[in-house]
Amino acid sequence: MFETIWWRCHVRATDRRGAERVARRLGTQLDGAVQIESYERYWKFPGLAEMRLVSPLRCSTPETALLTTLQYAWRTATPWSLGTPGPGNEFEGVAASNAGSRFAVPGVEWMEFHVTERA
Repeated sequence: MFETIWWRCHVRATDRRGAERVARRLGTQLDGAVQIESYERYWKFPGLAEMRLVSPLRCSTPETALLTTLQYAWRTATPWSLGTPGPGNEFEGVAASNAGSRFAVPGVEWMEFHVTERA
């Protein structure tokens, strides 16, 4: 069963409160179901914060999980670069503003999703 989408993103925010605002806007794009798992300053670029987010998926097959995840991902940014499927029905994708991706939520610079089947 595919229960969760793990998101990681880099956002332009001066403090945690600003990053939380960006996360709420992302949640709006993802039907309001996003929780912040972690927040920290991005060590490479002090103007960016790195956040890890989770959102529910609840799909039973890899095909449905991938399609549903991509539908959510396309609400937040286009285009996405997809990785090859990994062992255990894992898949991931990346969108980056410096690679031509456009984000629906201002402040997001880079975003990644990761989905895997729960054993």
